[in-house]
Amino acid sequence: MTKWELLSPELKVCSVIYEFTKIKKEKIWFSKIVKILDKDVSRSTISKGLDKLFDLGIIDGNWEKAERKWTRVFNIAGEANDFVKSIYENTKRGSIS
Repeated sequence: MTKWELLSPELKVCSVIYEFTKIKKEKIWFSKIVKILDKDVSRSTISKGLDKLFDLGIIDGNWEKAERKWTRVFNIAGEANDFVKSIYENTKRGSIS
């Protein structure tokens, strides 16, 4: 079992958001996260996880135009950046993309 498989669904979502916003410098939104994690986490679990991450202050979101439509784009909140960075670096999610 890999370290990635041991992560909770919420931490997998955090890791994907971190990878796209900090490493790849790309915008990330709900349907994009669902597509990336389709084999690991269900759509409803991702939705519930995002709600929990917002409540905990780990992520924030802004409404932006992406792919010609308005969507909520997610970012790691400044206070949680070091925490999520350490998760990303220790689980090597990038190796399963």
